[in-house]
Amino acid sequence: MGTLTVNGVKVQVDDSFKTLSPEQQEATVNEIATQLAAGGKGNAPARSGGVEGAVRSVARGTLGIGSYLDELDAATNATFAPLVDPFLPDSYEKLPGQTWGERYDQALNIQRRKDDEYDTDNPKLSTGLQIAGGVGSAAALLRAAPAIGNYALGNTGASVGSRLVSAGVAGGGTGAVQGFGAGEGGAKERAKQAAFETGVGVGTGVVMLPVAAGANKLASSLARKILGESNDALSTVTDQARRYVVDELSDPSKVGRYRDSLEQLGPNAMLADVSPEWLGVARGAAARPGTRGLIVDPLNERSDLANTRLRADVADNLGPDPVPSRVDRSLAADQDQVRRRYGPVMAERSNYDFIPIADALDDEIQRMRGPAQRQLRNVRQMLNVNGQDMVTTDPAIAFETRQAIDGILETEQNPKVISALTEARQMIDDGLRASVPRIKEVDGQFAEIARQREALGEGRSIMNNGATAMRPSELDETLRQGALPQGEMIGPSGVPLRMQQSSLGEVYRAIGTEANDLNALRKTVRGEGDWNREKLGMLFGEDRADNVLNSIDRENVFADTANRVTRGSDTAMGSRFNQFLDEVSKGQEIPSDATLTGTAAKLFKSIMKRVVQGNADTNAGKLAEDIGRLSVATGSTRDQIVEAILRRGEKNVVDQQRASTVRALARSGGLAGYSSLPGVRN
Repeated sequence: MGTLTVNGVKVQVDDSFKTLSPEQQEATVNEIATQLAAGGKGNAPARSGGVEGAVRSVARGTLGIGSYLDELDAATNATFAPLVDPFLPDSYEKLPGQTWGERYDQALNIQRRKDDEYDTDNPKLSTGLQIAGGVGSAAALLRAAPAIGNYALGNTGASVGSRLVSAGVAGGGTGAVQGFGAGEGGAKERAKQAAFETGVGVGTGVVMLPVAAGANKLASSLARKILGESNDALSTVTDQARRYVVDELSDPSKVGRYRDSLEQLGPNAMLADVSPEWLGVARGAAARPGTRGLIVDPLNERSDLANTRLRADVADNLGPDPVPSRVDRSLAADQDQVRRRYGPVMAERSNYDFIPIADALDDEIQRMRGPAQRQLRNVRQMLNVNGQDMVTTDPAIAFETRQAIDGILETEQNPKVISALTEARQMIDDGLRASVPRIKEVDGQFAEIARQREALGEGRSIMNNGATAMRPSELDETLRQGALPQGEMIGPSGVPLRMQQSSLGEVYRAIGTEANDLNALRKTVRGEGDWNREKLGMLFGEDRADNVLNSIDRENVFADTANRVTRGSDTAMGSRFNQFLDEVSKGQEIPSDATLTGTAAKLFKSIMKRVVQGNADTNAGKLAEDIGRLSVATGSTRDQIVEAILRRGEKNVVDQQRASTVRALARSGGLAGYSSLPGVRN
């Protein structure tokens, strides 16, 4: 209880008055002034009500001591009445008793009359305010001393049985204390009321066991509303966990950068991926047996889906897996279809004089030596009528000769031979063009498919990183030349498409075979420098290529986080958070009460230390769980957490700046005249 001075009159107010905002305090003062004015119009005391009655009801519901406030107020008033009453106006209820006992009885009757009047006039509101006072005081206890608060609420014990006992003992103890205070009359009547409330408390504690575990969250939520705190993603964690996050991990400039990095990495990214501090939190929480699964399981689940995510990103940006072997089989089938068209075309042939071609080959044979001479002699023999030393005039024999030359060239490595056979083929091809009118149409289709099959094979080497790696400039030239049609073909060639498909197939192959080693995958696809990025950009477009390469980089970040958290050595990354948890798990030292001596002091300290220390490890585990799960959150949950941290961090910076300004002004004397105002501290 305290006093306010209103128009020269001192008025008693409850300590709950201090928790009101300045505007609410002003409204309370005005209400009290109104009540005093109304009470001054006669000798009858003013009926209890308004803000005063509401404040008294909240105070009466305070956990443990609410039932004793009337007695405490009466004792205080009885003690100071001889000194204060002479200065009060006649309209104020004074205590004229000659002895302290008489004054105490008079003051107690006044207090109880006010309670009864407010309860009679506002039965539902009074009950609700007393409940609010109980919950609010429980919240305050939990915030100030979580271990003691849980013990007082019966929210202790690991098994259901222990929680039943804890809840029953807590409920009975609270009932006994409040029952004795609520009882009226002598000690005998108070004892009866205490016994009754004890029984009710035991039953209520056991029946309410399912909600006891949620008492911390409910009380904290109500306390935050009372204090005007926002309800955000950090509202569900304990106050101590929230304070650590705000004090240690909410630098707005850093959180802003982390948010940008998370957006780049996508919805599966975690704070542990982008922040060394949050990586330390995850590492520290994973090091505790009770919370290891909470951290490690999400990381492992994310790692298991790395291959799926990569394939989906490649498919979205570059297209589905073409499977080059299937493409080649399809092209081979197309060639077979085209090959069948030669029959009808050759049926339209006309005889042709191939003697000039044969003579040219004889001249080359006389001049050449070695393998080139032997191969040309074979070709020359093919142009003769079968078994005769006579040059054919049938284009069909010349066509078969050209086919044979193509077969030799597929495996020939000697450049001299290749040059000689290529020249011979060209002469024979010219003869076929003249003797078979539509043969070049079919030749063009067959050659186009052959070019595409060749490009499909060449495309596999585009992403190579060794000495034979194709340079970006070489690929650019190959794509330009490959797109040009040849022979009788009209329109662009399919060569660039086949090179694109082959390269894409290599990307999918790397994902399928190297996804478990993301560093190897990154080396294969991205390469050591910028060449592969440039080449992928030429084939698929720069933006799409960058998206795929960024996806591989992203998965490398995810894998590195998982490795450092789950299998990494114990480094300094988690030392700060671990030190915080170690301090919490030690519990708080319980100081001896200076008013207690000897055995009583030792007993008090021993009991309180056991209560606090018994829950210290549990409290540290809860903190590791609350803060640790923030470090591995993903998706919209992660985004809400980041926004809450950023908002609270910005507010924390502003509060610190204001506090610094106030302290500076106070030191300079600028607030000397205001040092007695509520909320202003030196």
